[in-house]
Amino acid sequence: MSDWLLRHRPSPALVVACSALLIALGGVSYAAVALPRNSVGTAQLRDNAVTSKKVKNRSLLAIDFKPGQLPAGAPGPKGDKGDAGAPGISGYEIVTRRNDVTNQLFNSVAITCPAGKKAIGGGGGTAGGIIPGDGPYVIGNKPFVDGSGWLVETARGQEGGSVLIGYAICANVS
Repeated sequence: MSDWLLRHRPSPALVVACSALLIALGGVSYAAVALPRNSVGTAQLRDNAVTSKKVKNRSLLAIDFKPGQLPAGAPGPKGDKGDAGAPGISGYEIVTRRNDVTNQLFNSVAITCPAGKKAIGGGGGTAGGIIPGDGPYVIGNKPFVDGSGWLVETARGQEGGSVLIGYAICANVS
């Protein structure tokens, strides 16, 4: 061998270091080429390994973000006015009233619905007669002409006392 080669021969440590470097570089290259498709998933990724620079623009969907992370879009155009809906009732309420009389042939009770509501039904009941066939009997059971309440009327064969309880079923009607 020439003198120059003997003087500049690499040391055994340098040979081992270079060999390790080549193996390491070859291993990384091998891993990058030999990994099967879709073999790296969430379990293989370290925390914060995927950054904005590593995500293709416009590739994520709104579902990929937590609520409140995406800004709201501009309001859309105002829609057409909907139908008023089918007619119906709401605000159902039963209103009662009582009237007691003594030494009378007739008794009546008028039940008025709260303002804005209409009577959609009603009725009443009476008690007080002690003589068979004397009554009192319900002789009238009807809504007010304007629909704002209900009227119940009783009569008996001879003067006496009676208790009359009437009710009206009131509701908002459209």
